[in-house]
Amino acid sequence: MTESKMRRLVSAGTVMAEILFVVLIAFLVYQLVVMGAKKSKIEKLQTEITELQEEKKNLENEIDLWQQEWKIEERARQIKNSN
Repeated sequence: MTESKMRRLVSAGTVMAEILFVVLIAFLVYQLVVMGAKKSKIEKLQTEITELQEEKKNLENEIDLWQQEWKIEERARQIKNSN
């Protein structure tokens, strides 16, 4: 193999390695951006879950209160009707 062919081969190998390196770096950056977007979406969903759980708890308390008032009124009507 002549020296010029050897230099061309080494140059081609170096260029291919640089192209591969750039592609891998671009892929890594893309993955980091995607992970950041997913993380923010997960955090948003976690806060929404927390808010919905609090709303559910408040509604359950309101339902319990309504049921208690309804039972009190029903018992009052029963007492009134029995007299």
